[in-house]
Amino acid sequence: MNKHKVLIVLPCRLWSTRLPEKHLIELPNWKTIFQMTYEACLKAEADKVIIATDSEKIVERAKQFTDDVELTSPNHKTWSDRVAEVAERYPKYDIVLNIQWDEPLVDVNTINEIIDGIINSDENVVMCTAMTKFKEIEEVKKPHNVKVITDKNGLALYFSRNIIPFDRDFSLWKKEELDLWNYRKHLGLYAYKREFLLKYVEMEQTFAEKMESLEQLRILENWYKIKVIETFYDSIWIDTKEDLEKLEKILKDNNIRWE
Repeated sequence: MNKHKVLIVLPCRLWSTRLPEKHLIELPNWKTIFQMTYEACLKAEADKVIIATDSEKIVERAKQFTDDVELTSPNHKTWSDRVAEVAERYPKYDIVLNIQWDEPLVDVNTINEIIDGIINSDENVVMCTAMTKFKEIEEVKKPHNVKVITDKNGLALYFSRNIIPFDRDFSLWKKEELDLWNYRKHLGLYAYKREFLLKYVEMEQTFAEKMESLEQLRILENWYKIKVIETFYDSIWIDTKEDLEKLEKILKDNNIRWE
């Protein structure tokens, strides 16, 4: 029987350069993106789901469908800082998940897999996340699609916005020679051991973390282990108008609606 208490936190910051106030955009006949993400997370094997934000606007909108929304400091540098602020208020939860609010079609099975992954890993694993195989060559090249490489035991070696490992023979530009199955896309789902999360946010930001703008690198640079679960699920991260249009098409094509 699982004795662990699991908390999911959705860190929401209103500021966005590519798609201003994207949190508050309501799709025709549907809901806001962060409400869709929140309701998907409610189906996971967690004990509580909380929206964490620095915006009164988001609090006001979230209150229309949940009381589990909390105002946090506007001074946080990373998503994990915001999640940790909430986690500190809830000491009875020993597993804390950071789920990016702008992935409205987040896969519940994958969330459950990383919860199981962190619970069943050895004591040296402090975080569990997920990856999936790239499906298209152009997606491998895009810097906003984070790549990950692991060892044979599924432990992360490195995360990068660049192509890793380095393609010495430039086969990525020769589509017929590309083996896409060897490239993995990192998904923005993180399960932490709460004690480590609170320790982690007190650590100084590291060189690779700042260069790549990937906060999980701070963990690796401090010699901690990250377990990476492989899944067939691929996320849709809403960052641009084109992403929003893609989401609308998927919802319509699959006749997905919410009451």
